[in-house]
Amino acid sequence: MESKELYREIVKVAQSPDMDAELIEALTSLCFQEESLEPTDLLFVFGSNVQHREIADVISYMLNAGLVNRVLITGGVANYNGSFYKKEAESTLIKSYIPLEKYTDKQIFTECKSKNTLENIIEAKKIFSFENIRSMTFLSHSYASTRASLCLKRFFPSVMLHCIPLPLPSDYLKYPISRQMWSKTAYGRGLVWGEYLRLQTYGQRGDFPIAEIRESLEHIKALSGQKSLHVA
Repeated sequence: MESKELYREIVKVAQSPDMDAELIEALTSLCFQEESLEPTDLLFVFGSNVQHREIADVISYMLNAGLVNRVLITGGVANYNGSFYKKEAESTLIKSYIPLEKYTDKQIFTECKSKNTLENIIEAKKIFSFENIRSMTFLSHSYASTRASLCLKRFFPSVMLHCIPLPLPSDYLKYPISRQMWSKTAYGRGLVWGEYLRLQTYGQRGDFPIAEIRESLEHIKALSGQKSLHVA
């Protein structure tokens, strides 16, 4: 049976305002986390419906380099309207590209029910004990890495977090959706503007702690000509 299409609360690629250098810099600072590769207790992989092989390659690198011994891959079947749909869980597809025979001494877990970033964590907590996790590296799409980090901080406020931001391909091969290149294409500008709207909307309703990004949200609203954001 085909999976029913899900409709996003905020469209993935939103209509963006005109962007000058100051607004681009503010959005980059808000949405994109810097890469930080350190040995940690766990690699937490957020689900993705694209780039499964690329994500698996990063996981293999982390294992080969001895930076992690435990990996938790999340993501179920999320059939969002306008997204590339596959019938298998995202976590299963990612794991299928990992040469598991090389890592018999490692622990690799998969969570197969979640359909969005917040659910990735909620469902992961049902299958994995985080009680002894003191440091964590997370892998997410680069443009959504701040939201991924904030969601993790909601559930694990005392855990030290490190980020692996994965650039997305765009409609122009030489301009991936990365910290450096996202603003070069209309697709990238719409994608990151949509991410700003998600940080604003989901943060206000309490999906994740908003205090550390409140000033950035206010600043971007002012730069883009929107009404002032009031956060209780």
